[in-house]
Amino acid sequence: MNNETTLFIVTTVMELATLLCAYLGVRLYTKSRQLRMSLVCIPLVLNVVLYTIFRTTPFFYMAVILLICIPFAWTRKSQS
Repeated sequence: MNNETTLFIVTTVMELATLLCAYLGVRLYTKSRQLRMSLVCIPLVLNVVLYTIFRTTPFFYMAVILLICIPFAWTRKSQS
């Protein structure tokens, strides 16, 4: 595979993963705080790493979306 095909596949997979993890991280009210934060932070770190590798803006924008989701995924009191 050439570089453009690899970039397209990785971008598409990370877009879907970012949207899914952002939704699940914000909407999982009954689960633990660590699960919600890991659902948001793992794709965030992957987007930052992929941005440094490929230097394309979609990974940067997806990382910003996940940064905005962090306050909504973090609860003040434990729901347990």
